[in-house]
Amino acid sequence: MRPKWLWLFRDTKVCFLDVIFSFLENLVQRYPKFFSLIELSVYAGVFVFNVWIVPFWFWGIYRLNIPLPEDLEILSRKLWHQTIPAGLISLSLGLFFLLLISFARKDSLKELGIRFDNIYESGRECAIISLILIGLIVFVAISYLDQLHLGRFTSYLTGSLKYISWGITQQFLLQSVILIRLYHIFEQKSIALFSAAMLFSIAHSPNTELMFLSFFFGLIVCILFLRNRNIIALGIMHGVLSMLFCSLLVPGLVKDYKVGPGRGNTEFVAHLNYNGSKITANATEKVRVPIFAINKSTALWDSTDKDHPVFISYHLFDAKGDLIEYDNSRTSFTRIIRTDGSAMVDLRVDVPSKKGEYYVEVDLVKDKRAWFKNKGSKTILIPLSVH
Repeated sequence: MRPKWLWLFRDTKVCFLDVIFSFLENLVQRYPKFFSLIELSVYAGVFVFNVWIVPFWFWGIYRLNIPLPEDLEILSRKLWHQTIPAGLISLSLGLFFLLLISFARKDSLKELGIRFDNIYESGRECAIISLILIGLIVFVAISYLDQLHLGRFTSYLTGSLKYISWGITQQFLLQSVILIRLYHIFEQKSIALFSAAMLFSIAHSPNTELMFLSFFFGLIVCILFLRNRNIIALGIMHGVLSMLFCSLLVPGLVKDYKVGPGRGNTEFVAHLNYNGSKITANATEKVRVPIFAINKSTALWDSTDKDHPVFISYHLFDAKGDLIEYDNSRTSFTRIIRTDGSAMVDLRVDVPSKKGEYYVEVDLVKDKRAWFKNKGSKTILIPLSVH
């Protein structure tokens, strides 16, 4: 008998759905292990598509200069420009597939861990483990007191509902989908637990520190799930620990909590080029440096915009690479530069008053929004010799 909550989809009385459900049910019964493997492959494909393939143009072609045929490069950039629609479509298809499989497997909410009848028992165990882990987090955070900011903790606290919701979602995917399917495949708890924790760790690559911590945390929550099968308590625990982790151990113990390659921001990407050699100038002189700029973003560059004008500017460093001045004079674009448009700009550089060797890092800035460099856009470094 199918679970009651899935019978809602039967009200449509669409014949082709009956055919699909019957086919899937037969497949599950005849090849349970193979079917579970297919499921995990589909979910892994959705994850890899969103985290690695959609932003491939940015991290692979733009940042790492991986060679690709022009047609594929254009296709890859269009996909990256449509990050949000592509993500929504793939996630919707993944969710639809998950519902179909749950229907075919006749999973009940209790089996999936969506339950409240044992919330006290599960919550008590999660609370005990949480107190131990919170103690460890605080103990380690003491070593990074100089990097702690009370304002960061307050901001995370105000968004606690978001973290708890995300925690429940992650626990559902880890436990109700991955762990249960792995248990179907291996039929041994120890192997399923280890494999689920490994997959949870790999999902956080290439963030090495976060991968290491995710493996042990994943192992703990998987053990707790097999004891009580309650993702509500686990999700709340996950959300609370995430808030403390992000506010106390990032960037101290872990640089950041980002996963996957750099995604960049589709509004802040430029390709800059300088064909000259070292800049040689006298102290306090004002020089012009020819820079060729191509707009690779989805937003236009307009230096006359009243709210957020876009300019080309630079950051100044000394010979050792230490920052001297981050915010310097801006140079306007003489016209609006649209996506894939380009312009040759004579960047104005105010030469320092002291003699020596410097570096000029050419960058773009969108006033009252951000410097392009801070959003992942590449800059160019030009040596400057002051006489």
